[in-house]
Amino acid sequence: MIAVDVAVVGAGPAGIAAAVSAREAGASVAVVDRYPAVGGQIWKRAIGEPPAPESLPLENAGAQLLLDTAVWGVRDGHTLLTERADGTPGAVRARAIVLATGAHDRPVAFPGWTLPGVMTAGAAQTLVKAQRVLPGRKVLLAGAGPFLLPVAAALTAAGAEVVAVAEATRRRRWAGAGPRMLRHPRHLAEYAAYRARLRAVPFLWGYVLVRADGSGRVERATLARADAAWRPVPGSERTFEVDALCTAYGFLPALELGRALGCELDGDALAHDAAMRTSVPHVFVAGEAAGVGGAQLALTEGAVAGRQAAGADVPAGLARRRLRAAHFARVLDDLFRPGPGLGELPDPDTVLCRCEDVTAAAVDRAVAAGAGSLTALKLATRCGQGPCQGRMCERIVAGRVPAAGRYSSRAPVRPVAVATLIDDVTATRS
Repeated sequence: MIAVDVAVVGAGPAGIAAAVSAREAGASVAVVDRYPAVGGQIWKRAIGEPPAPESLPLENAGAQLLLDTAVWGVRDGHTLLTERADGTPGAVRARAIVLATGAHDRPVAFPGWTLPGVMTAGAAQTLVKAQRVLPGRKVLLAGAGPFLLPVAAALTAAGAEVVAVAEATRRRRWAGAGPRMLRHPRHLAEYAAYRARLRAVPFLWGYVLVRADGSGRVERATLARADAAWRPVPGSERTFEVDALCTAYGFLPALELGRALGCELDGDALAHDAAMRTSVPHVFVAGEAAGVGGAQLALTEGAVAGRQAAGADVPAGLARRRLRAAHFARVLDDLFRPGPGLGELPDPDTVLCRCEDVTAAAVDRAVAAGAGSLTALKLATRCGQGPCQGRMCERIVAGRVPAAGRYSSRAPVRPVAVATLIDDVTATRS
């Protein structure tokens, strides 16, 4: 058992900023992250490489770093139950907790999405950045938002041929957001720089992914023009020969630990106030778990949450920087919020729950038979009962259920060894 003033879960930008600011305020801090190095997805380096310069403040802050360690549950609201990659169980007890758990790629189901070679853009980026492995030689990127560009640039730099980047939103919608974007010239400059680097890559405005085909693995990907709701326009299909297909239709905050702690939700994020305090008074949130907004917002939210968790005031300048970064995040959310057409892509044979191999037809039959909530659907079809506990299928199937709600949340929030569960039961009873 490790006892500290503040426990931070996650060592990406938000977690780094939270830990550093809490230490500066005089608190003892432990940072838990299931990856072997700090930096999160955005500052991830290849195995064996030194950490990114942005990660160094955490290593110099004097916080206890528990890397290669996953948090799988909670006890009494103040104790985080952990397991190292080698199976060693442990626990961190803290007066205050900062959740900087990040987000994962939003899964989108369509015919062929389970073929080998079809993956999210985040997975492709991890392969290239951390493993120096190409997902394929001829890659199509389809999605919406600025994340498409750094992934395309990384793939191109690593030697892949990006056959096209398909952006679901239309050019005129981007133009309509222009006046609001003028408040963020640095982000506009970054976007322009990426487009310049990718000038040889075809960029398709207003196209949505329709299907993937292949024998044993993906060989072809089909796009179509999208209407305002992101529904494919019949007769506008374009097919590309590929050996990898990457989707980037946004992100979903990682909520499992916050829900286990009893925190209320605000849509797809943990509800919080201006001090980044959740509905549970000693639990704070920062970064993508508070709402997807990018690295700059994560850094400012982390700094606010860390100081508040340590019992220190927030400087006025920091509060203003957070509001400015939050404005940029709202612009992106308004511009790239997924259209309902994405949820209509599956055909009856498309698998929606990959863990339990449940098809769209099986889900629709269960709903027609009376499964009116996700809990009822889980009982009827086993959707959400696999190892991912619904992380992948929850939002996919929710649109097909009348009163969807959410799957129930329970420990372990991540798969752990049975010995770890036994250790926790023994510790609780002793």
